[in-house]
Amino acid sequence: MMIKYKSENIELIIGKSIAAVVLSVLLCFNEVCAQDVVIKDHTLIMIDSLNDLSKRYSFVDNIKALKYANEALELALSYNYDEGQAFAFRNMSAVYSAQYSFAESIEYIKKALDIFETLDNQEGIANCNISLGNTFNRLGQDSIAFGYYKMAYDFFDNTQDMERKSIASHNLGLAFFMLSEKENAISKFQKALEFSLELENYQLASSCLSYLGEIEFKSENFESAKDYFMRSLGISDQLGSDAQKYATMSALYHLALIHKNEDDTQGMMEYLEAALKMIPNLNFSFFVNEVYEEVISYYQERNNSEMLQFYTSQFVEILKGKNNRIAEDKTNIYLDLIRSRELDKKYAEALKTKEINEKIVEANLQEIRILVITTAVLAILLVIIVYQFFRNKKNLNAIKSIYNNAGTALVLIDDEGGIIRWNKFSEELFGEASANVLGKNFFREYVSKDSNIRPADLEKSYLNEFRIIRKDGKAKEISVSCSRTLINSKTFYVFYILDRSELNKLQRMNDFYQVILEKSNEIAKIGTWEMSYTSFLNKELPTLSSQVQEILEIDQISTQELQQLTWTSFFPSEEPINRLMEVFEKAIECNKAFDLELSLISYKGNDIWIRFIGSVEFHSVDDIRLFGTVQDITDIKNGINLIEENLKKEQELNKLKSRFISMASHEFRTPLSTITSSVELIQMKMAKSPNLIVDVLNKHTTSILTQVDRLEKTLDGILMLEKSMQGKIKTSFDRIDLRELFGELVDTINVKGDSRKPKLVIDPEARFVMSDLNLLHHVLQNIISNSLKYSKERQEPEISVEKIVDVIKIEIKDYGIGIPDSDKSGLFSSFYRGKNTTGIKGTGLGLSIVKEFVTLIGAEITIESEEGKGTLVSIDLPLFPLSQN
Repeated sequence: MMIKYKSENIELIIGKSIAAVVLSVLLCFNEVCAQDVVIKDHTLIMIDSLNDLSKRYSFVDNIKALKYANEALELALSYNYDEGQAFAFRNMSAVYSAQYSFAESIEYIKKALDIFETLDNQEGIANCNISLGNTFNRLGQDSIAFGYYKMAYDFFDNTQDMERKSIASHNLGLAFFMLSEKENAISKFQKALEFSLELENYQLASSCLSYLGEIEFKSENFESAKDYFMRSLGISDQLGSDAQKYATMSALYHLALIHKNEDDTQGMMEYLEAALKMIPNLNFSFFVNEVYEEVISYYQERNNSEMLQFYTSQFVEILKGKNNRIAEDKTNIYLDLIRSRELDKKYAEALKTKEINEKIVEANLQEIRILVITTAVLAILLVIIVYQFFRNKKNLNAIKSIYNNAGTALVLIDDEGGIIRWNKFSEELFGEASANVLGKNFFREYVSKDSNIRPADLEKSYLNEFRIIRKDGKAKEISVSCSRTLINSKTFYVFYILDRSELNKLQRMNDFYQVILEKSNEIAKIGTWEMSYTSFLNKELPTLSSQVQEILEIDQISTQELQQLTWTSFFPSEEPINRLMEVFEKAIECNKAFDLELSLISYKGNDIWIRFIGSVEFHSVDDIRLFGTVQDITDIKNGINLIEENLKKEQELNKLKSRFISMASHEFRTPLSTITSSVELIQMKMAKSPNLIVDVLNKHTTSILTQVDRLEKTLDGILMLEKSMQGKIKTSFDRIDLRELFGELVDTINVKGDSRKPKLVIDPEARFVMSDLNLLHHVLQNIISNSLKYSKERQEPEISVEKIVDVIKIEIKDYGIGIPDSDKSGLFSSFYRGKNTTGIKGTGLGLSIVKEFVTLIGAEITIESEEGKGTLVSIDLPLFPLSQN
């Protein structure tokens, strides 16, 4: 509806509107001139490369990933490279999410999103959605993770970026997999697999194959699952050395379970042993516990105490190493976090120069107060401006200019809600020119087609919020303050409109951040406490968060029971109570924070351990506050105690073994000496009595001496192995002539009934080495003797010695019976012999002693063998061993 007004009425209305413009400019103007920075091309390339490296290592090595992200952020801040900053923040978020530090992760992904939205970089926003999906996936919020993965997939599926398209498809498949939607998961994994193979992205391809295998395994389609897992193993070798090999471990573990289901224990153990070889080099714990549980269960069922002890001890060492790595990673990540905080300060300064901090969160109460004051001031200014206007009309053009160019949306509305006029800022906010909206109802045009709101309704509140849809379809969130005026007995309204879109988005993000923080504390079993020092002395219970109440098991008791408790109720004795009082007194005296571990008893009588962290706050002389956090570390303490108990049992077992060996050596050697003496007497009598049947006696006495020699060698081997394991063998390094040493060994070593000699080839440059002559002589004698003994009546063994950089490489190859695959895992175990050595004498101690001696002289030994074709033993002997230094 169009209305005509007298010139003076229009001028009066304009005059009232100008007041709002002036005040809005005074309150909101905070412009900072940005300084142009010349960015060199090679610097931008370096920043992008550092971000790519960080993204590459985010699933493999968190320390490297965070290091590269920090370097990229520092350079990007120096050169005002917004996109580089955003990608650095996203990479930091991925690292902290992988470490389950969700508060830091959300903090950095929020920074990345702010920059990408400012730049209108939809691809960057989609990548941030992937990061948010990963975070909620780790939090166990599968449906929320699905939503973010789906938004990222919808974007990348309509692009030509094959790499991101394949990753988005893989992630959506993972979301379907977690939600147990089998068919959808298979479809997305197959699509991702096709793209990744085309791009030769073997990391992603192996992951797709692994999840497809797990889907079929859960459905008990074992043949189909086996095919996927075998394909995953087929491309495992093509993964880089620094790749995360989750898929390879998954394939080995599930193939072992498939063979177990088929009652093929040999096949099961082959895959489990292959998995065991990978575990020491892994930076993650996927399937580690499961693999060891299967192996230990296997040997328990067979009552094989030796192998059971071996793998149990190995598992304990793996757990200790894992805990150490976690501690080191956490330490390094916290150090990098400190550096990141310093960069955050630079980032905040950079934000100020670009007006990004122009509308940071204001409290609603403060906003209401400002609007109330604004309205009052506007009323005063309106009177002054109208008075000045009628005194001097030459200011009209200036006023009109200020009105039209004001930095606040001003809209003049009639009593029915019809639009009479709005300024240029309103045109920008609503996306439509003033001439196109004259006479239209403001509420039905922008709020709702069926709206019955009248301008008078807005006078009842100083803060009226609406969600509007612009002409171009974009949504905006606005707050409207209304001022009424009368002109010629007609009522008009001036709307002062603020764009709250960014403010509300920040508030929602803050709410989201708070949810994540609470969830992180719940996962980490962390809660808060607060009390006054006076209440502490009176033994009153502090104010505790719900998490702490759960830890102390008082969350289900009545208020009356809670009021009867004191903080001393949870201490097992007076000693920790006195200790805590001393800590509090020292903290107050020195004004320092404290951090200690306490053993408590919960309300239900359970033993618990907590980490008690706090600080002091001085309000006044008589008002001293104590506050901090409590973390439940019972599981950590129990784990450490379990490991210590296992180590103690292992030490006791070693002592028992040492006593047994000492006893056996003493009890065997005495009768052996008697037998030797008797045999010598028989031989002496035989020499004096030629009428005795010499041949018969010689035959038996020779047999006795042979057996005695064999027993003595066995005992010597046992004692030598024991001395080595107890660290009682001392090394003495000298310059050794290998040509002389091998010449002696080849000439003196022989096997009964075998005249063959090994072929010897020595590189002239490999003649001399620094090592322990006695230990090296024993190692080489044993291996050369084995090469002859296990290749009897076949081609003679071959010995080669050559120098490679700073290592002497010794290879002893025979063409004998070889070693079965099933026996290779026990090659260096004591008293262990291959199943194909029946009829060939031996104690099973030789290689175990060789392994110990090789370690003592700082060398390395490897054995490659094929049953029926022969064995190759390689020894890498350092020219200057570290143990010598």
